[in-house]
Amino acid sequence: MSAARRTHRALAWIAAVTAVVWASSGAIHPLIVAIGPKPVTFQPPQTSFEAAAFKAPNAVLEAAGIGEASQLRYVSIDGHAALQVQPAGKAERVYLDAQTGSPIANADRARAITLARHYSGEQTAPVRDAWLITQFERDYPWINRLLPVWAVAFEDDIGTVVYVDTGGDRLGTLSGSSKRFWQGLFQTLHTLSFIEVPYLRPAAIGLMVGLFFATTVFGAAMLLRRGGAQTSRRFHRRLAWIAVLPALLFPATGLFKLLTDELPGQAAPLPPAISTAQLSALPFKAGDGALIEAIAVPVFGGAPLWKTVALRDAKLVVRLNEADGTALDGGDEALARRIASGAFGKDLSEAPVLIGSFDRDYGFANKRLPVWRATGPANQIWYFETRSGLVAAQLGGPYGELKQAQALLFNLLHKGHFLDPLGLTPNQRNLLMSTLAATIVLMALFGIAIRLRGRRSSLTAAQLAPNSAGQPATRAQA
Repeated sequence: MSAARRTHRALAWIAAVTAVVWASSGAIHPLIVAIGPKPVTFQPPQTSFEAAAFKAPNAVLEAAGIGEASQLRYVSIDGHAALQVQPAGKAERVYLDAQTGSPIANADRARAITLARHYSGEQTAPVRDAWLITQFERDYPWINRLLPVWAVAFEDDIGTVVYVDTGGDRLGTLSGSSKRFWQGLFQTLHTLSFIEVPYLRPAAIGLMVGLFFATTVFGAAMLLRRGGAQTSRRFHRRLAWIAVLPALLFPATGLFKLLTDELPGQAAPLPPAISTAQLSALPFKAGDGALIEAIAVPVFGGAPLWKTVALRDAKLVVRLNEADGTALDGGDEALARRIASGAFGKDLSEAPVLIGSFDRDYGFANKRLPVWRATGPANQIWYFETRSGLVAAQLGGPYGELKQAQALLFNLLHKGHFLDPLGLTPNQRNLLMSTLAATIVLMALFGIAIRLRGRRSSLTAAQLAPNSAGQPATRAQA
């Protein structure tokens, strides 16, 4: 027996279990996307209020006892202007009437429900519950990125729950009872989420997947040799020709992701808190017409700027003002330049570039669009969202190139985006990748059948072997 075959057989059981667990759970991942409720739109609702000579924002905020804010903007509540504020250190946003300064009770919850109906299209089912989420959890994992969000549950046939960000009127994700079940199963089997001991989970995944990869390598070395005569062995070999490449690429890219995820990253700096005392003037005046929103955007190392979005001739127009109301030239690009220069601590040498869609470097997982791509010292590349002042993503820094390569390979080989040039739809691509994962499971099951057949043959041979008296051994003796 060759060394490759001996090693392949020695690792067969743990490799088979790993293949069944990871490949089968990987195969159901596209199912999670397919069976979940779909949003009827990805665009936020476009509401507006009429500009007027309201009280100065700092006076309204001082009366409400709010000295610092994480987010602050004028929005429309039932057609009237309101000041939406997330006080520093708090998750729930409060709303103050722009005209009187009076608080609007339960406005954040009501806005969340309105957004949930907008994105889900559910207009008739009663709301079963609505609650604020401040950290990622099993039903709302970190891949969704946005926090804090409201979870709005409807009393419908599929158990719809919609997660929305009232600070940006964004959709986090939609979920149904079936999706939550399969998502929980995926997290349990594929990511071993039930292991909460630090470093134990990646160690367990690394060991099992690493042994499976090694088993596949030794099995691949045997493929060019003549196969056995048994039916299970023939099917095992035939499936191996189909499954060997994904059986090598899936664990390799998975292990690469596991290792790079454990490397220390470059934490994105949070924008400074907004000092509400600085907001001494309105960013608009009576007669400015219909406004979508007016946002106080925090700037690194400086006073906040006002970004006002108005609707003019069916087009959105951006206008900038200093905190004291002084008008600024330039639109969103000027704001992006100011935010990036403050974050980098020096003026930009190149103009920031608008990113309006997800691409290879700024993928879908980052959630936020549009953003501005800016190059800083040492060729650091950061993506800034001018709506919030946040750093949406970073390239470079410690292990930056390695992590970027990992993300690219994982998307291409693990998620199957190398098939995109064929013109496949996402569902077609997912179906093909699930089929490849299923061949790995079948290959492993036939491998188990071969091992069981070998054990039975060994037991039978032992039973028929003569004992010391020259007689065939009994079952007890064997």
